[in-house]
Amino acid sequence: MTAESNQLKRVLSLMDATMINVGGILGSGIFMVPATVALYTASSSLFFMVWILGGIISLFGALSVAELGAAMPRAGGQYVYLNEAYGPVWGYLYGWSAVAVINTASIAAVG
Repeated sequence: MTAESNQLKRVLSLMDATMINVGGILGSGIFMVPATVALYTASSSLFFMVWILGGIISLFGALSVAELGAAMPRAGGQYVYLNEAYGPVWGYLYGWSAVAVINTASIAAVG
């Protein structure tokens, strides 16, 4: 397989751009979660420490995924990483669990 045949088209249609904007709007939980965190923390300094700690933990995850993406620059995301690390069965199972459980659960959580 050549490098050219493995490249994605870098084109966004009107529908693509619309769905990106809709995803940004629906992903607005960041504006509702601080109220819940403030409810469970006793002081404003603890509130900010919890958010900073969460940001650091998220940064570790983001850097790990960035490293995987740099090591395996192919389309497929988590499927590719699991397929390479654990074999095709785990990549296949992740793909179906993403469709049947992960994506549907996130849609249900929003609605």
